[in-house]
Amino acid sequence: MKIVLTGGGTLGSVSPLIAVWQQLVKRDNSLETLFLGTFSGPEKNFLNQYSDIKFKPIPSGKLRRYFSLKNFIDPFLIAAGFFSSFFILLKFKPQVIFSAGGFVSVPVIFAGKLLGIKIIIHQLDIEPTLSNKLVQNKADKITVTFEKSLNDFPKEKTVLVGSVLRDEIKNLSLVSCPLSLLILGGGTGALSLNKLIQQTVPLLSKKIKIHHVTGKGKQTKIKSDNYHQYELLTDDYYQKITEASMIITRAGLSTLMELSYLAKPSIIIPIPDSHQVANAKYFSDKNGGIYLEQNKLSPQIWANKIKALLGDENKIKALGKSINTSINHGGETKIANLIYEFKQK
Repeated sequence: MKIVLTGGGTLGSVSPLIAVWQQLVKRDNSLETLFLGTFSGPEKNFLNQYSDIKFKPIPSGKLRRYFSLKNFIDPFLIAAGFFSSFFILLKFKPQVIFSAGGFVSVPVIFAGKLLGIKIIIHQLDIEPTLSNKLVQNKADKITVTFEKSLNDFPKEKTVLVGSVLRDEIKNLSLVSCPLSLLILGGGTGALSLNKLIQQTVPLLSKKIKIHHVTGKGKQTKIKSDNYHQYELLTDDYYQKITEASMIITRAGLSTLMELSYLAKPSIIIPIPDSHQVANAKYFSDKNGGIYLEQNKLSPQIWANKIKALLGDENKIKALGKSINTSINHGGETKIANLIYEFKQK
């Protein structure tokens, strides 16, 4: 069987693709996989750990819902992405294209539909992404994480599957280190959070061991024995999560699903005025995370919140239990089953 995975720009749309691919490989060790992503996103380096997946970058643009000079250039990049992916698909001849969002996937799906290739898209977040809305009529199946999303897409081809998780997360020893804090800014980092962290760390006890994923080229200037920063974590990503007694994270759903599975107490700070706000509110409403608004944070407020939570063992345990039960798991197997149904038809 041949399959094309497409997504990128951030790791949020990449991780679920890998999770489903891992399930497919278990059934078909002759599976041929091609990943179509961006030139500048983090997905190429991330995929280096999966040697059986071939990666090809294609031109990609973005349809912004606000004014930007890039809006005049991006239609040409989208067109270039369509023609590039059309000829790649024509040569590779996959049976299925699987996407989990990201604007790079839009021209791939349009080209795939023109070539008669079966298409599955996955909606991660609670709020439907514009990229998935643009291609929903081209998809043969649409899978969703949340029950609410069943109302956002055509009912006759939309399936509720729950979270989608990579195999790496399922074989971990769930032993955390006391007073250990892991800060995740998302696959590309978060400059605004990094600046706030730089002011907050000096206000925290030296007994708190802090690990911070900054994003490529977004390192802080903090120099402290209890503070360690990384541009990106790959092989040891899950190990760092399990060691942490508490997580500070953006509200990308791939990350929140992983934290849910591992029952990790979390402070969730979504990107302001983005689809991440709905994700953060969902987990907060289920007592599965502490939702903080970035625009209302100061270093002192944040430091006080971190110290209060790390000092309250009962609260930490309750948060971990609630985030674990706030979402159903096993979606990667359900999507793999749908893909193999396409193969058999």
